Amino acid sequence: VIPNLEQLELRHLSDEGQFPLNFFHHVKVLKVNGGFHGGSPFIFFFLRRFYNLKSLEFDNFDFKHVVPCKGDVGTPSPIKNLQLTSSKNLKHIWKKDSELGHILSNLQTLTIKNCDDLINLGASSVSFQNLTTLEVSCCKMMTNLVTPLVFEKMVQLITMRVSDCTKITEIVANEGDYHQTIVVRNLKCLQLSNLESLTSFCPGSYTFNFLCLEEVVVEECPKLKIFSEGVLSTPQLQSVKQDSLNMNRCRAGDLNTIIQQLYMEKVGCHGLGDLTISDTFPELIEIWQKSPRAVLELTYLGKINFYKCSSLKYIFTSSMLLSLKQLWRIE
Repeated sequence: VIPNLEQLELRHLSDEGQFPLNFFHHVKVLKVNGGFHGGSPFIFFFLRRFYNLKSLEFDNFDFKHVVPCKGDVGTPSPIKNLQLTSSKNLKHIWKKDSELGHILSNLQTLTIKNCDDLINLGASSVSFQNLTTLEVSCCKMMTNLVTPLVFEKMVQLITMRVSDCTKITEIVANEGDYHQTIVVRNLKCLQLSNLESLTSFCPGSYTFNFLCLEEVVVEECPKLKIFSEGVLSTPQLQSVKQDSLNMNRCRAGDLNTIIQQLYMEKVGCHGLGDLTISDTFPELIEIWQKSPRAVLELTYLGKINFYKCSSLKYIFTSSMLLSLKQLWRIE
């Protein structure tokens, strides 16, 4: 035993038997680098020797040939922090009988970076119950992050950041048959950055109740049209920021309305106060017809252009027209 060894990095591990059984008794932080060969298939047998492990990182590790632990091989340490960087052949963080699944229930922090094979976190509703921080970035194959049931069971989650996942279209998947109100109890900060395919946080008509959500950051999400299609409650929301570093680019108000306004401005505005509505962007016409509040709160509008709007049934209701006090020209 090395009595004071608490942090350890292992590279190109191939022969776990070269170490005595009690060699890693006091290690709390472990990084496993798969190296050229992708790592050992018996890594999870080996991890049973780390009795006090709190933080684990897999870097450039290939999970394809990992051998699951069976029989009486001991229990894994209650790991609090897990980081997966450039991991290969990992489609779900949790799946039935997976070795990663056995260590998830105690996690407080989960960080995932550059895992190009990852599709989503998986479908277990009990695996992430102690998670407080979730950060996911640069996962090329990810199309959504979690199911509605898994998201609701993340009862301790405080911070969620998702960025640079080019194929992700939704954060919470639309499963259609989930009819309960999704109560999100502790989430305070949600950051969505550089998600070029994201169209909504959740496309399903679910009811979301974010009890503690205070800050939302939405930056470089050009296709984001609405936060949620269903009923949405955010009683503690203080601001929606367009830039995590620029405090001046923030707004307050109804979350769905702000997201719709940002989309309208991004697609239809040609300058401050100049908005164009046309069939080229049918989403704008849909917002114009279904969500007049998003239009009414654009109080700075001075000029509106309507061009080839064959699907538009009307231009204004009386209340809309009276609310746009800066409007001086319609074409």
